[in-house]
Amino acid sequence: MSLTAKTEKETDRWCRRSWLWVFLCAAAIFATVPVARRIQGFVYNSVGKEFFTYAVLFVIIAGLAAILYLLVFRLRVRKISQYVWLFTGAGLYVYFTLRLREHPEEAVHFLEYGALAYFLFRALSRRIRDRTIYITVILSVMFVGTLDEFTQWMMPNRYWDYRDVGINTLAGIFFSIITWKGIRPETISRPVRRLSIRALAVVVTLDLLFLGLCLSNTPDAVRRYTAAFEPLMWLRGQEVMTEFGHAHKDPEIGIFYSRLTIGELREHDMKSAGKYSKLPVDEITSPEDYEKLLTTHTRVTDPFMYEFLLHIMERDRSLEKFLKRGNQRSGLRAFKENLILEKYFGRTLRYFNAAWSREKRDYFKDSRHWLRKDYASLKGKRMITSFSLKTAWFLIIVILAAVWTAAELWRKRLKS
Repeated sequence: MSLTAKTEKETDRWCRRSWLWVFLCAAAIFATVPVARRIQGFVYNSVGKEFFTYAVLFVIIAGLAAILYLLVFRLRVRKISQYVWLFTGAGLYVYFTLRLREHPEEAVHFLEYGALAYFLFRALSRRIRDRTIYITVILSVMFVGTLDEFTQWMMPNRYWDYRDVGINTLAGIFFSIITWKGIRPETISRPVRRLSIRALAVVVTLDLLFLGLCLSNTPDAVRRYTAAFEPLMWLRGQEVMTEFGHAHKDPEIGIFYSRLTIGELREHDMKSAGKYSKLPVDEITSPEDYEKLLTTHTRVTDPFMYEFLLHIMERDRSLEKFLKRGNQRSGLRAFKENLILEKYFGRTLRYFNAAWSREKRDYFKDSRHWLRKDYASLKGKRMITSFSLKTAWFLIIVILAAVWTAAELWRKRLKS
């Protein structure tokens, strides 16, 4: 066997081992999804939720110390700029870990996806030895992170969150900053090759298409494909992945969010008495009773009733807090939520015998400052209101066309 053939065989074996580590790391991340809530509960109850923050900070500091040892004593790096970038990347890890102290278990994503970024870098660096590798690593981490969130969405009592996709991606960005500008590996110094451009275009395509599918997984879509495939009917009970809606501005109320237009809200309200005639209205007297209805009137099956129930529960609970504690914010919320109900769910409100008494309304209306206060209802705030699904897909198609056109033009100018 020639020396060249032997070298290529060893390279292929090393590549297979590297990609095996990528697979094992990703598999470990996905394996924690079904048990994550149990682990979280155990840690919270046994040592306290702060354990997650301290554990992540310990690993970050230990990793920083190991890299400093490598740069100072093994590589004998003297460039101050490398250390500045190293501490910048580590500082970003620390800063965002502390930002997540309210839900510190989310900071564990920095460790999981930092490790995944490392293994991806090792695997890709055997074929891609130019600076495009850092973007490819980040986008690959984003793809796995999005797939992780999708897997969570399909688990009971778990939900999809675009914010978590961002946290996963940040781990890849911080790793790339540390590696590119801090460590500056000598192997990543070659000119850009066609293989690099092709790999970058492929991973951009995967990310954008998967993102488009996630954006398309709306309540309407869930209702359609679960009706066609009955074994998937259980997905109707899951938290919604993506919702598009409207941010309605009312001069008396402020802003409230809805899956329906103003016209649709009023049309549904007009028909509510006939539609909900079989409900045990007389037995519904407390927020808990309304909450039970959410199991059958979901945002997928009945968005109008779902929104009515959320607004009325928010109103009643806020009013209770205001009357017990005198909390002005709760009083404002109760007053504004009641305005939303009276103006856009009025017939339904009266049908449920849930309208405020004249004395209760006058109590708030006599104080004119309640009307002047700015308000934004928290219900439905996670809905996407700045663009539509059609706009999203149009942009995805345009970006993909631009990416592949640019990639083809760039590849023609490069050596193989």
